[in-house]
Amino acid sequence: MKVTLYAPKEYWELSEKEKQKICNGCGGRGGMFNFLIPQKHFQEACNIHDYMYATGYSEEDKRKADATLLYNLDLIVKQTKGLKRVWYKKLAKTFYKAVHNFGDYYFWKDKKFEDLVGKSVEV
Repeated sequence: MKVTLYAPKEYWELSEKEKQKICNGCGGRGGMFNFLIPQKHFQEACNIHDYMYATGYSEEDKRKADATLLYNLDLIVKQTKGLKRVWYKKLAKTFYKAVHNFGDYYFWKDKKFEDLVGKSVEV
């Protein structure tokens, strides 16, 4: 099945090696429920999302990454035929909600804020 997915231009310019360093497909790295997600069909959409999480630095960046994931998953579901389409639609919606509501840890994990300086203030 061929589907046009959307991502930042820089994502499409990554080598496979660079992509493997940043992206791990669907679900949190080592997540115990990853087996429920149809990796084969959703993997590229999830990799785009992983890239956007890795390169984002604001709540707006997270919102865009999550919205892009939802859009790309929807494109995949629309191209899926038969009963799989019903199952994938439910999975895509559930997966998106989980990522949107509980993905903060993965978005902010490993961020480096060298340009920020801490200062004690009276509160």
